[in-house]
Amino acid sequence: MPIEARRTFRLALTVTTAMILAYGSGISVPYLAPALALILTVQPAPPMPAGKLLVLATALAVLLGVGLLVAPLVEQYPPVGLSLVALGLFVSSRLSLGGDKAAVGTLLAMSLTLISALGVASLALAQTLVTMLVAAVVIAVISQWIVYPFFPESNVNVGTLPVAQDSAESASKNTSALRAVVVILPAYLFLLINPTGHTPVMMKSIVLAQAPSVIEARQAAVELLGATVLGGFLAIVLWFGLKLSPRLDIFALLILLVMIGLAHKLYVPNVTRFSQQFWLDASITMLILIGPAVADSAVGKDPYQAFLFRFGMFFLVAVYTWGSMVLLNRLGWLSNIKQEISL
Repeated sequence: MPIEARRTFRLALTVTTAMILAYGSGISVPYLAPALALILTVQPAPPMPAGKLLVLATALAVLLGVGLLVAPLVEQYPPVGLSLVALGLFVSSRLSLGGDKAAVGTLLAMSLTLISALGVASLALAQTLVTMLVAAVVIAVISQWIVYPFFPESNVNVGTLPVAQDSAESASKNTSALRAVVVILPAYLFLLINPTGHTPVMMKSIVLAQAPSVIEARQAAVELLGATVLGGFLAIVLWFGLKLSPRLDIFALLILLVMIGLAHKLYVPNVTRFSQQFWLDASITMLILIGPAVADSAVGKDPYQAFLFRFGMFFLVAVYTWGSMVLLNRLGWLSNIKQEISL
């Protein structure tokens, strides 16, 4: 089987398996597991061994505990707390630009934002989310163990996709990290208003903020806004497909089919004019839209109103991210011109 096909089926089946295990085990926020499975599996590499998973779970618990320590500062000393969050986001974004450290950067950003915001509202709720995040990572890695033997990565092909790497024409790492802080902080303040209801919006902001920079404004708009719209459309398709038969096996089959199509775009070169980051953003947007919609339906809430609110917020976040990206890149371009003139 061609390596592109192996990667396609491996990613799609890993995400689907994580979804089945998460919903089947009954964890509180089950859509976190497939989303993290996508983030951890998108780079072509063998899954981590059991020993490394134990170390990762321990380190993750410590990382997430940082959010619990920051929460009292955010509540009682907002300037100090927000400054620490901003500094941590800058560091996490620098980590995410390293390619193989992208998942670590994402998890650190989630710790600083989600956990600290929930800690302001309820320390017990924040501790529960720490447990759920660790469980979601473990489920994601176990899913990799299950799927990888059937679609292994040959030694000569192990590497990294360009989805997490800045090109030579992109802004500097410091500018990209600064953009992440500028993008995430407003969403974080919005999260503090309603930590339980605005979690998907925060996750969307983190994913967009840690994407590679794009200099050209029109391309950036297509990448950010187009991926958000496509992810929302796919979530709607999944929702109405699930309404025909609201069962876990049907849900898994629908996720598998959609993820095969998206993973095909990610791994097969020259099959689309959009970048790998576009398809990755669309995939994550779909997962963090359909998951809360299913949860809303299960507890008797109106899923349509909640979906429209979340999608509207996702789109506004994408517009804001695009605007901040263009502005910061423009400022960096002007700075380079001034340096050349001074020389």
